Amino acid sequence: MWNNLPVDLHAASSHDLFLVACAAGTVLLLLILIAKVRLHPALALTVAALGLGVASGMPLVQVPLSFTAGVGNLMGHIAIVLGLGAVLGRLLASSGGATALGRALVDSCGTRGLPWALLVLGILVGMPVFFEVGLVLMLPIVAAAAQRSGRPPILVGMPLLAGLSIVHGVLPPHPAAMLAVTQYHADLGRTMLWGLAAGLPAAALAGPGLGWVMMRRWDRRKAKGALASGEEETPLFAPTLAEDRQMDEQAKEADLFPKAADLRAPAGPIRAASAILLPVALIFLGSWADALATPGHLVNQILHFVGSADVALLIAVLVALITLGRHVQTGQHHGRELLRKLTGEAFEPIAGVLVILAAAGGLSGILRDSGAAQATVGLALGAHMPPLVLAWLLAAVVRVSVGSATVATAVASGILAPVALHFGVRPELLVLATGTGSLILSHVNDPGFWLIQSFFKLELKETLSTWTVLETVLSVAGLGMTLLLAMALR
Repeated sequence: MWNNLPVDLHAASSHDLFLVACAAGTVLLLLILIAKVRLHPALALTVAALGLGVASGMPLVQVPLSFTAGVGNLMGHIAIVLGLGAVLGRLLASSGGATALGRALVDSCGTRGLPWALLVLGILVGMPVFFEVGLVLMLPIVAAAAQRSGRPPILVGMPLLAGLSIVHGVLPPHPAAMLAVTQYHADLGRTMLWGLAAGLPAAALAGPGLGWVMMRRWDRRKAKGALASGEEETPLFAPTLAEDRQMDEQAKEADLFPKAADLRAPAGPIRAASAILLPVALIFLGSWADALATPGHLVNQILHFVGSADVALLIAVLVALITLGRHVQTGQHHGRELLRKLTGEAFEPIAGVLVILAAAGGLSGILRDSGAAQATVGLALGAHMPPLVLAWLLAAVVRVSVGSATVATAVASGILAPVALHFGVRPELLVLATGTGSLILSHVNDPGFWLIQSFFKLELKETLSTWTVLETVLSVAGLGMTLLLAMALR
């Protein structure tokens, strides 16, 4: 490495202040490029990283080398993991296993247990799939529950949204969380365990807890006649006249060319749950291998091997190809060629995410080698700002400004990662603080905001008063639980 300076907690020199200004200017440039110029985050991160290298005084020949080294260091740890996670999620969705698991959980709970079942469902389904995919898979279940209860789908679905969102922000192998784990050199198993320990109470508060408060408020408004007649009975995704005609035409085509006989029975909930929990169990075994077997022993080495993220997910995918592959819901021919095609298609949605994360790795390399990260963190620690609060605050500022939770985690972890070892806090807790900060205050610059608005057919004000409030409560509660966890682990 060209630089990689240590953190200096003494009085900041003029050069340190200059580097801090360069780092702040880089973040500002990044926000302008994404929010104003509307440049793709991958391009914006690359431009900002190279600009920082030049502005900070690095030798010009070293700037692209540091950027490339940062890309390589990051992609070497997470590219295969994200790809395998995408395949597992695709198999769960295509086999009908995720939907079957959702129906089993909801049907087994009564009215009072429904919010908690939806919360668990959001966490389980959200582990292997992206937020958007999990939302699309579970929306019919939310719609059915809302129709049975006669309440708005958005209020019924808040526990599900809280579960999907918290795992998206803090639990590997989701891209942002996996990025933070790699950047901070955190233990994967402990990150998942402590992520659940901190995330579950936060999600319970933002999901069933906040949902209960909003439901009570809605019931009072309904009792006072403040709601228009029939407003609460509008079903989710109610078809328009054009959609009705299109469905009639599709039904006629289905009668002429029946394909039902070609469809396989969907995978059951037990198969789906097993596919989700298998890699989690293997990773946990790897993390606690030294406690389960003597270090250096063959059993210990095997546990470490199968517990690595790459191997655990590979085993889970191979098992899922056998257990879920035969249940893929398609009228096409079932066989090895179909599974091969599904595997290839699973990589397509994550291509853009991988490029963004690669550029974020390059930015991290420039921040480290230029000394800007060290100077920034040294100044913050000199001001006695707690490291976990600093990580949360950095991610929150970028999230509010840019809208992307992934970019927020990438920027915050890129700034803090080069000096994370100097903080004196567990790197797993830094992952949680950064991840929860990246969830705060989803608003109009967040694509997820418009996704929720369109899926649940909400007005702008309604989306702000439900989804935005949920994300903010989830973020603040997540920080609080992370700080409590840090106190308990001392």
